[in-house]
Amino acid sequence: MIKLYTIGLSVMLALSTSAHSEIFKPKTAKLDNGLEIVLIENHLAPVVSIALTYKIGTADDPSDMIGLSHFLEHLMFKGTKKVPAGEFKERIISKGGMINAYTTPDVTVYTCDIAVEHLDMVLEIEADRMSNIVFDEKETQAEQKVVMEERRMRLDNNPLGAAYETILRALFKYHPYGIPTIGYPQHIAAYTNEAAKDHYNKWYTPNNAVLIISGDITIDKLLPMVKKHFGGTPARPLPAHMRLKDPVDKGVVQKIFIKSPRISFVNFDWYYRAPNHQSEQRSHYYPLIVLSQILGGNANSRLYKELVDKKGIALEANAHYEDESIDPKHFEITATLHPAHKPEELKAAVEEQLKLLVDKGVTELELKTAQRDLLAGLAFARDGNSGAINAFKRLAFGFSVNEVESYPDKIRAVTVEQVDAAIKDILGTELAVYSEVHPAR
Repeated sequence: MIKLYTIGLSVMLALSTSAHSEIFKPKTAKLDNGLEIVLIENHLAPVVSIALTYKIGTADDPSDMIGLSHFLEHLMFKGTKKVPAGEFKERIISKGGMINAYTTPDVTVYTCDIAVEHLDMVLEIEADRMSNIVFDEKETQAEQKVVMEERRMRLDNNPLGAAYETILRALFKYHPYGIPTIGYPQHIAAYTNEAAKDHYNKWYTPNNAVLIISGDITIDKLLPMVKKHFGGTPARPLPAHMRLKDPVDKGVVQKIFIKSPRISFVNFDWYYRAPNHQSEQRSHYYPLIVLSQILGGNANSRLYKELVDKKGIALEANAHYEDESIDPKHFEITATLHPAHKPEELKAAVEEQLKLLVDKGVTELELKTAQRDLLAGLAFARDGNSGAINAFKRLAFGFSVNEVESYPDKIRAVTVEQVDAAIKDILGTELAVYSEVHPAR
């Protein structure tokens, strides 16, 4: 059903609900300046969750300043002329709200959970910092030290930090996905106040953002607030997304062995290159989601039942498909050794399961069980606001509202034949990266 709303003289908002509107039943709108709005009504409690998602992440940072998007995320809390540094958080917290932010290679997201009566205040603050951040040289230099310390804590002082960075670079030689979102120390050291300001002016514009709200408000009440606070912010031309492509490396398997005295477990990882929803092999996208559930999604999965329950040689066994990204990533299988067994036992057992999967495929029962579990998880996500927010963040990766809403139909439509075809094309080919983690003797 389509409705047309006019607010004032400067904005026409086309609201719609998807033909597949049995999950979240979103209402959508778009301001004249390009700001996309998605509302998922949820009247279980008088609260709202807000996620202002900018379509910019570290994969589009300057090559000598990877992580600049993450650094800018920090600076976004440093205040405007209207709301001084420190006061933004104080205003939200004083009203019982919670705020956070995070950066990925593809997006930067600013979140807030708060009572619905304070939504207008949050929108006012977000609209203000979309255009009016104050870039103070002293604050910037101080935050640079904070980010450097964050890197030391998360990566440099983490026994698996070096392994993580090595695996990333093995998976992506030139593509910026191969560098952690926080950047390397030399990147952080290169950040400047002017670089951050230039990055902000390039990418922080309403036509590069999606405002996602889930909670106890109707579209009729929300739109006037959004128009009031964001409607006067002009759109700006956006730079092109320029990302280096990796060379084809078929026939080459990179094997990484990590030993550390600070590690007390043995872990194995198998990484396969995999398409995403925009790739030439996009027909494998939904079958791979189902396959990850069949193979290692939970305690019902094949790997868990075989390696943990039956043989007892693994503490954990999982599969993960990196399916939310602009560019293709990978399909990962991981297993953690039970200390009563030898590493070679677990490695051989996983590879035996992978060979059996490629040779024999999956069963109809496995398919139906995985579909049931995936759809049950989606149903539970509808109970609160966070599940809806996470679902519609996919708009920043090139999905449409209809695609998000039709997710259950796509999962139900997957067949055994489609899963088996994905297995042969993805897991039946050469590994991209294999890694082992061991405690140092």
